[in-house]
Amino acid sequence: MAPKSAGTVFTGILFSVCLAACLHDDSDDSGNTPGDENEAGIQLERIFPDLAFSQPVGLIPHPFDEEIWYLLEQSGRIYRLDASTGALGTLVNLAAFYPLSTCNECGLLGMAFDPNFVGNGFIYLSFMENVAGQNVSFVSAFVSADHGLTLATSSGAQLTRDDLIEVEQPYTNHNGGHIAFGPDNFLYFGLGDGGSSNDPDNNAQDLSTPLGSMLRIATNGDPAPGNPFINDPGADPRIYAYGLRNPWRWSFDRQTGELWLGDVGQNRAEEIDIIVSGGNYGWRCREGFQETANACTTSGPYIDPVAEYGRDEGISVTGGYVYRGETMAGLEGVYIFGDFGTGNIWGLFPQADDNGYERRLLMNSDLSISSFAEDADGELIVLDYGSGE
Repeated sequence: MAPKSAGTVFTGILFSVCLAACLHDDSDDSGNTPGDENEAGIQLERIFPDLAFSQPVGLIPHPFDEEIWYLLEQSGRIYRLDASTGALGTLVNLAAFYPLSTCNECGLLGMAFDPNFVGNGFIYLSFMENVAGQNVSFVSAFVSADHGLTLATSSGAQLTRDDLIEVEQPYTNHNGGHIAFGPDNFLYFGLGDGGSSNDPDNNAQDLSTPLGSMLRIATNGDPAPGNPFINDPGADPRIYAYGLRNPWRWSFDRQTGELWLGDVGQNRAEEIDIIVSGGNYGWRCREGFQETANACTTSGPYIDPVAEYGRDEGISVTGGYVYRGETMAGLEGVYIFGDFGTGNIWGLFPQADDNGYERRLLMNSDLSISSFAEDADGELIVLDYGSGE
């Protein structure tokens, strides 16, 4: 990625994130230090100043061309960015083909490349569509016959589309929407509890509905073999784990394969979870480490979060990545994540004595952090949902 740095922030304007020592020039034309600096020396450095985006929610690397990135705007447009030249193209604007839902947490929410993209050209998109007045979450397969330049169309100029998952949403919030392939080459899809507040339909503790769960499927849409509830009568066989409120961004540790997830809280705690097969993460019975006042229909056992923080530190967690790059050696193995409302960026530092984690504030970015991403070298990227300057 050029200019080479520890990562990139996408907003209305773009920055790189790195240790202060990696910057060639710590000032902009006005002589001011760009971005914030904290005790760890992490700063923001502006790059690609001529590019602007509206409400970016995802940044996906091309599966084999390290210079190419795909920037997802919630309204439905996917940009193709050549980081070596700054050239910007459009892979697709979904809103030109489908009536995307326009609620605050709706629209285009995720993208993933097939593990065999070179051979089959499949690209998977997660989005919400208005179907006869009903908000519906889809995970659909599309085809790119030109290695990610465009999406293929069928006769009648319609996109070639195969719906793998279709879930009606009872409310307009808590839709989750992130998708990614795991180390096992199955497709994972995180869904919120269906919305409103306090999960009024008790979806997250109900195995018969996919809401409030992490799903795991094969590329034809079938439940992945080995799913924990695949043989349970009445359970949705696609469920991998459940008890989630609104999983907003999650990732696999490229070294260990662990699945780390940020789950947005109700009004007391934001939490970070490590997701395991069959795990019940407690919502609506628990929020973070705490019992709620909600009526609870299950008795657990519930898996505690790895970490939580309260409303005095943030209002909406955005899951990140375990850092496996080389630019910031002091952060090796640290899970880095942020908060949408405050711009705080934290690290969870492994503690050898009790196998727990110590949460430390790395910086306050003053960004509306909508997502993180990871480049081919393991360097991290953070996206700002705001409109820039």
